[in-house]
Amino acid sequence: MLASQLIALEIEPLRSTDTGDVALQRMEEHLIRHLPIVEDGELLGLISEEEILDNDQMIPLNGYLQTWKQIFIRDKEHILIVMEMMNVSHVTAMPVLDERNKYIGLITIEKLMHSFATESSLSDPGSILVMEMSRIDYSLTNISRVVESENGYILSSYITHQPDSEQIYVTIKVSLQEVQFLRASLERYGFEVKGTFTEGDYIDTLTERYESLMHFLSI
Repeated sequence: MLASQLIALEIEPLRSTDTGDVALQRMEEHLIRHLPIVEDGELLGLISEEEILDNDQMIPLNGYLQTWKQIFIRDKEHILIVMEMMNVSHVTAMPVLDERNKYIGLITIEKLMHSFATESSLSDPGSILVMEMSRIDYSLTNISRVVESENGYILSSYITHQPDSEQIYVTIKVSLQEVQFLRASLERYGFEVKGTFTEGDYIDTLTERYESLMHFLSI
């Protein structure tokens, strides 16, 4: 999925003549803390809620010291690059420009996460396993062989690095609904399984919370 497919079309950019109060209202409406300022299709910058609160909210934005973030992403960038850029930049919304440097829209955190969850295997039925191992022992091929031996396959995987350590956590989502035999097989091959999460566990948790809520409301 590309950046151009992630744009939240309902969000209009700000103009430099808009007041800080208008900007804050629009941010509150869309649950974001950043908005682009655009004039004649040109991105002037990304202004933050914090910057507005540090100034007079009743004057136009062009009356502020223009310390707006000069960040954007191209419309042809992949969704993973968008996620990386937003994380590194610490923004809740990312302007999108075309190859002519014209502003074409805005990607919000909410839109990004919804699209990623919908289009990736996160929405597919299955279970999650978390393993701990050293970096040199990591082999997705070997893990996949064990999963396939239990008539399953890996839907997605990612690695979490331990700070100042050679240890990593490997998280995989597999197509299997029940993973007790898979866990046993992985451990038999030397993989240390730290935890498993199945849809049944999730449903049980939701049921427990629902029953607790109903009990609370009946008091």
